[in-house]
Amino acid sequence: MRVLIGGVASHYGLALDSLDDLQLAVETLLAEEPRSGCDLRLELRGRTDRLSVCLHGLSNQSVKAALVAAGPFQPCAGCLLDVRLLLSSLVGEYQVREGTAESYSVEMEKRAS
Repeated sequence: MRVLIGGVASHYGLALDSLDDLQLAVETLLAEEPRSGCDLRLELRGRTDRLSVCLHGLSNQSVKAALVAAGPFQPCAGCLLDVRLLLSSLVGEYQVREGTAESYSVEMEKRAS
């Protein structure tokens, strides 16, 4: 995934620090996923001033709940970090999109510096 994101990012002029932020955001979401049983799909869209990354097939419902929560972060068993705060600091914006009953997607966008 790093190679794909890096290749597309360089084509659209994304700065190296912005690329690092975007890759860390994807890796953060992937780190919380089970090691087996899920089919993930990465979708990349570039424009002249931004890169959008959508990670489909995520299944960790604790992470999803943290990302869509309206109130302050509430630690729970198995979720030590405020994923919402982390993603907000790494990407310009993100959205959680519904998928199947067991999965969801997170779309993230990073502007070129």
